Amino acid sequence: MSFPIANPDVYLNYLTPSVANDYELVRDFNLVTFGALVWDIFSSMPEDYRLIRTRKFSVTLFAYFVTRPTNLVETVLAILQYTGPITNCGLLLTIAAAFQVTSSATASYLFLKRVHTIYCRNKIVTRVFSFLWLVGVGTSCAVFYGAFQDHIEIADTKHCIRAKGSSVLCVAYMDPILFDTLVYIAITWKILTTHHPEPRQSCWKAFLRGEALPRISRALLQSGQQYYLITTGVNMVRFAYTQVPSLSPTAQVLLADPASSLTGVMACRVYRNLIIGTLDSEVVVGGVLTTPVFAEGRVVNVSLPMKTELASVGGGSDDHRRSRASVGEV
Repeated sequence: MSFPIANPDVYLNYLTPSVANDYELVRDFNLVTFGALVWDIFSSMPEDYRLIRTRKFSVTLFAYFVTRPTNLVETVLAILQYTGPITNCGLLLTIAAAFQVTSSATASYLFLKRVHTIYCRNKIVTRVFSFLWLVGVGTSCAVFYGAFQDHIEIADTKHCIRAKGSSVLCVAYMDPILFDTLVYIAITWKILTTHHPEPRQSCWKAFLRGEALPRISRALLQSGQQYYLITTGVNMVRFAYTQVPSLSPTAQVLLADPASSLTGVMACRVYRNLIIGTLDSEVVVGGVLTTPVFAEGRVVNVSLPMKTELASVGGGSDDHRRSRASVGEV
């Protein structure tokens, strides 16, 4: 015997207690993610302004400034999905999927450019990883299938819910793990084999703590480790959730948007810290200009002498001309 629903306008009344708890939990995770994204964007504004002033426009800089705003829009749409009301679930989820694909592509592109920097003289390696990046962008489009097929409206309450799981979604979640792993291995291998830390104990110290490595190489290695460990850990948990049949379809995508946002934040963070650190290393000490330049795929510090000319004019007054230094191609 079925009983009438006391409050038919309350969408949670149409769900079982366990699914309703999962629904509320996903919403709360997205709200926390939204707050963390807003905090990260506002707290990094001074560094972002410095990047705008000191860096020329490039595809990499464009990707940097696109990543977190697209994560923010994606998270807002995810919150709307779980708070409603929504007149068209399919349209909302399709737009959210488009922003998720964009943010994933730009975040992985920032990591890809590290390979291009390290292997700038090896066209085969750079082209292979560029192809892998394109493959990753293609596989991430599997989220569109989930947006169209997996979600339905809860009765007539204008609220959406994920009604069934999709095996295609795991492809979109697995590819970032594989791509980031290959990029991390390639960068680490190149840095350690370039500087040849000896003996073997020193090699492990260089890998774990960056000892015996130049400052820029150490920054590349350690920031890559930070990005890889955090993002890959979260993405592996996100992938594992989709493979647990005992979880409800709603709980299986618990980390879908938080993992995407964390990946974007970490990609922007390591890129920003590396560029700001490079700018801070351009200092003049004792008449010597020390600036990082790229040579044979490596970032090295080159010291250039400063030429200062002093000319005496008239009654002992000096005309100090500005010192100039130029960095030649190495």
